[in-house]
Amino acid sequence: MTLGKIAQIALSTRDLPKAVAFYRDTLGLKLMFEVSGMAFFDVNGTRLMIGAAHYQGDLQNNTYIYFDAGDWAATESALIARGLKFDREAEVVQRAEGKEHALRFFKDPDGNALAIMGWRPAKS
Repeated sequence: MTLGKIAQIALSTRDLPKAVAFYRDTLGLKLMFEVSGMAFFDVNGTRLMIGAAHYQGDLQNNTYIYFDAGDWAATESALIARGLKFDREAEVVQRAEGKEHALRFFKDPDGNALAIMGWRPAKS
């Protein structure tokens, strides 16, 4: 037996309507449905569940969700146009002939750590 793809990722929120608006409107994810204090998004075959926090402490636990940027420039520009504030400039983690693999981090309204990642043309 081997595990295949990730079927679902779950994140907690203190404010479900605000989280739904962020993931649907800012990130452009497809909202599948909402039920019993939870919202489910389809992220190209992986389900993302955002649900009410069961405790009032810190929601952050060093978990990151990395979204494949696809066309880096188009994705980055679209997110900025939708009001997303990145935490810092992109980090290059790998270089190859004429291209570089980069990460760019941001947070959702509850402080969950997210990033876009992907190949982009190498910067001179």
